[in-house]
Amino acid sequence: MKGIGRMLAWPWEYMLIFGALLASNFCPTRPAPEPERRPERAGDFVQYLGQATVLMGLDGKHLLTDPMFSRRFAMAKMVKRRTAPPLEVDQLPPIDLVLLSHAHGDHLDLPSLRAVAAHNPAPLTIVGARGVAGYAKAKLEPKHPVHAIDLDWGDRAAVKGLNITCWPGKHLGGRHWITLDFRKYGYGGFVVTSARRSVYYPGDSGMCPAFAELPGSFNLDLALMPIDASNRRDFLRPRHMNPHDALEAFRQSGAKRMVPVHWGTFTLCNESLGRSQRLLREALADDPVLASQVYNLPLGGVLTL
Repeated sequence: MKGIGRMLAWPWEYMLIFGALLASNFCPTRPAPEPERRPERAGDFVQYLGQATVLMGLDGKHLLTDPMFSRRFAMAKMVKRRTAPPLEVDQLPPIDLVLLSHAHGDHLDLPSLRAVAAHNPAPLTIVGARGVAGYAKAKLEPKHPVHAIDLDWGDRAAVKGLNITCWPGKHLGGRHWITLDFRKYGYGGFVVTSARRSVYYPGDSGMCPAFAELPGSFNLDLALMPIDASNRRDFLRPRHMNPHDALEAFRQSGAKRMVPVHWGTFTLCNESLGRSQRLLREALADDPVLASQVYNLPLGGVLTL
């Protein structure tokens, strides 16, 4: 009966989420916060740019995770950005590598990818979960040449002196809900290893055994953990994490430090924009040791590694 009850509740859940997405169009977009300065030399760093977009500097190479700089996305552009990006594309350094965790519209945003490709002095190198980099390449070329590398779980690639490993997660693949192409385009996280650091970016994921399996393969310096779009436990949470889940996944990963991501940018379900940050602060207030390991960067904030 419990399973049947969940199935019957799904249409209602979808209606609540759809209503919240539409309502976001009547909310003002907050101005961009002033971005913090990045290291002037070739120091390692991460800078949180909103949604799941992180600018990383590792061994003098610059990486972007799931670039999202658009003011709207989804069908008919019905989802409005609630906080402007702290950096515009023309303020980015040359990008050596783009990581695409999956093909959903808030992570694979074609206008953002086209803008990054147009700004970049060299053709983009994109590493994606199964089929995702190839999809981006097909959409950007021939105007913007792309070197695409698709990885399945456990696959590895050496790219410009960095080692990239695709790591399992618990989410949904696909690009278009109408065509139900869930199996065509995969999903997954990435571990990026340089000569000095290892950084883990899970993309979107719910809690799963993959986090506890990381210490057996990597000595992680940093985990970029998503904390938003999870308030309906029986609906969204199995494939997303709330702040409590993210902290537990961080513990299991064995990483030395954590930066929360995927918050404060879009209304993605029927929860307030600041809810995930409030829950994170409450969770950390009772655990000073854990709080010392979590670097809760503001939008545009920089952590030097």
